[in-house]
Amino acid sequence: MMKLTVAILALTLCNATAKASQKKKIGITLNAGGNTAGNAMAGFMRGFQQQTVKINGEDRPALEAADYIAGSSGGSIVATIYHYQHSTTNDELLDAAGPNDPSQITNEVLDTVPENSIFLAFGAPISLSIQSAIPVALATGKPFWPILVQNLFLQRFGIEAGKPLSSAKIRDDVKTTPILLTSLVGPVEVFPFHLDSVINRDIYTEYNENVPMLEMVGEEDTEFHDIIDEINEVTGGGVTDVRLTDLNILRSLAEDNGFQLNLPAFGTATEFTIPLSGSVATLEYEGVENQIDAAEPFDIEGPLVVAYEELSSEGNPFTLETLLGMSTDILSLIPPLRTLVDSFSPVPLASRPISASIPTTDGELREVAFTDGGINDLSGLPALIKMKPDRVITCFVAGPVDAGLSDGPEVASSISYQVFNIFGYNFGLVDVANPASIVSGRVLSHLFDLYSNGENQLVKLVDTFESLRDAGEPLVTTLEGLDVVDNEFWGIEGGWTVDVTFVLMVGVPQKFVDELPEDIAPPPAGRNKTELGFFTNEEFASVPNVIPLGRDEFIEIDGTFIPAFGFELPERPARMTQILTSWVVKRAWNGLVGIDGEVKFGGFRELFEEEEIEEPPTSGSRILNGTWITYFMALAATLLFFNA
Repeated sequence: MMKLTVAILALTLCNATAKASQKKKIGITLNAGGNTAGNAMAGFMRGFQQQTVKINGEDRPALEAADYIAGSSGGSIVATIYHYQHSTTNDELLDAAGPNDPSQITNEVLDTVPENSIFLAFGAPISLSIQSAIPVALATGKPFWPILVQNLFLQRFGIEAGKPLSSAKIRDDVKTTPILLTSLVGPVEVFPFHLDSVINRDIYTEYNENVPMLEMVGEEDTEFHDIIDEINEVTGGGVTDVRLTDLNILRSLAEDNGFQLNLPAFGTATEFTIPLSGSVATLEYEGVENQIDAAEPFDIEGPLVVAYEELSSEGNPFTLETLLGMSTDILSLIPPLRTLVDSFSPVPLASRPISASIPTTDGELREVAFTDGGINDLSGLPALIKMKPDRVITCFVAGPVDAGLSDGPEVASSISYQVFNIFGYNFGLVDVANPASIVSGRVLSHLFDLYSNGENQLVKLVDTFESLRDAGEPLVTTLEGLDVVDNEFWGIEGGWTVDVTFVLMVGVPQKFVDELPEDIAPPPAGRNKTELGFFTNEEFASVPNVIPLGRDEFIEIDGTFIPAFGFELPERPARMTQILTSWVVKRAWNGLVGIDGEVKFGGFRELFEEEEIEEPPTSGSRILNGTWITYFMALAATLLFFNA
């Protein structure tokens, strides 16, 4: 009996020690959309901070299990503050002790934004920051927008202005690498005229002429055509120009037109990258008649990776506010907004480019301008995919316009301009008469094969989201084993797979509404608390796609009415959104079931927790390690038993 016990014990020990934890590389993306997106993205971060997983045998916030956080535009604000603030703890910054249960919401909760939390930044009046930024810009001659974002977002969290980014320290309790997206838009000497009138126009006009609509989808793929029809129904028939993204044609057209498009770029904690790969790219920039001469062409060979020290010069360091300014610079994209800012200043400030000197192939430096990363990609996904993670959680909140407030949260229309492009589809690339068409640069963000695993992934995503919506659940699901494609514009080499978890916030899940106290967001007489997926209470009608204050107002300047371009969010709807988005993480932590009773999402927990894998013995240097010794013990014990 003793021998049998020894044998069983040895075999058990063998099995236990033959297991090991495997750490998957995890990335989180925070999408673009100004303060509307920033507030919601911080709410998701709050949710991940509130939940715990085992890390090295200890219960730790789930955020600490992630490896990367990539932000685009509004999402970059959240990523920057989270990584670089030194004024408080992660728990205080993200209000981890606050409620994430709708039944706990009171009017007092909605009226209270914790003093040290990141959420204060999204309700701060921008007018005060503009007024304080103008004297600094006038005195220093520096670009206005980085000074503004420093005053509005960074200063309150103890992030020092003017400090070289190469010496900026990420706090010890932050385990992730930040990735902030931006866009290269040409030499400083043609800025902003080239941006307003030239960039993208010729390339995408020719592309429209070369690539027919719906080229990739066969008639047999009726489900996909049904999705396009659904989008048209919601948008009033606006989506008629659906085209395949052909990156080879785009590369050829870019070469023929001197790369006069907004090129992707991004910064991490240590270096700045222009990921364009392939052959040497010659960048040529036309002049604008009666405005500015053409710029001298120059060549770059990418991917171009530059340490921040190389982007700095004596008395002019490359700073954190410079990078965040590059990532969020909506000012340079909208001429009326530039007019509005300049109305506060005795001299024009808004047209000063945010720039950096990049090395060219001839060994020289060229001063080039950068602007908002959202014009190339709204998600942060492409820069993150370049890092080759195993798992990605990508969070989307539809902007106030995209939310379809009058039609309800239709899934297909809500993701059409934010998700379809990563699977190789785009909608109406460019309207050459509309300066805002520069946002069509996100067509460069084709990342995944639409038919990964032999199934149309967009159809699968829409069907899954609609099932969860009909069940009253949040919209969270994972598309596993997506095939990554080659993309020279982002320097991505395909041929591998990644699991991507999509989180979409548009409207309010019914199960959140069902738990709210009656006195919170009360409906008008004779109406339900929500209709078409949104609160009927006027104050909360845009939750979670919160409309900034003053967004619909106009200011008269020299007889011209200019949009007010509100940025700050109303406190109570913003607070409701913060609780809602963190509730989404809590609700989906262990999985979600759709209206058909089937599991649609396995849960955030399984994404963050380390996998326990069998580790078989190997030869060579491991012959004497614990695993092999245990195998020999098991073998000896077994022989002893059977030979007794």
